[in-house]
Amino acid sequence: GGFASNTEMRAKHDLRLKYTGTTNFPGATGDGIVMAQAIGAGCVDMGYIQTYPLCTPTTGKLDRVAERGIVLVNRNGERFVDESGRRDVRSRAILTQKGGSAFSIFDEQNAGEVKLHTRVISGKTIAELAKKTGINEERLRKTIEKFNSYIDVGKDAEFRARVHGLKKIRRPPFYAVEVAPSVHYTMGGLTINAKAQVLNVDHRVIPGLYAAGEVVGGIHGTNRLGGNALTDVVVFGRIAGSNAASC
Repeated sequence: GGFASNTEMRAKHDLRLKYTGTTNFPGATGDGIVMAQAIGAGCVDMGYIQTYPLCTPTTGKLDRVAERGIVLVNRNGERFVDESGRRDVRSRAILTQKGGSAFSIFDEQNAGEVKLHTRVISGKTIAELAKKTGINEERLRKTIEKFNSYIDVGKDAEFRARVHGLKKIRRPPFYAVEVAPSVHYTMGGLTINAKAQVLNVDHRVIPGLYAAGEVVGGIHGTNRLGGNALTDVVVFGRIAGSNAASC
């Protein structure tokens, strides 16, 4: 229903995302939106495109490897965003870094089986890890030391008010995974009413046309919460199906 895999359509509404990967399947090209627009359907919120911040730069796939007890740094070895912050905030922050990507840094105690993943870069020391990744060694070392000190006092002076539950990055080997944002969900789509009827550009009902799911806009506002999409498609899918069947 959405258009996360349609690069031209994405670029039309947010040029920054034209060459960004996507977590979606190849068929998410917004065909339903295009067909409905051809008969006069209106759209809403097309510029609101959600990205997932920690993905594989080359494929766009979700990267759970990069989320384990991490410190997120740029190529200068510096933190630049709250690692536990909102997806859109982290994504925008990563896109502003050199190369449009960043590195998740973690150590042996947080690695588990992810260290076996082929994308994971390892180093017996911070210096070795910095050399392999091209990250500034001195700044990375200072960043890790500062992060560890925040855990000692229970407060992140830069970004996070609390660091409860996090562990210091101090047990070698040390690991890094390069990450970049990837288009995850498109909030924009067809305009509908409470009966799931599609409206035209003048907000009048198009007889016999119903829509539900990611093909629809205006449900999630500017930034979707993960589970809400399931509720959206179940509720409006039932409404749309029931009303269409009674026509």
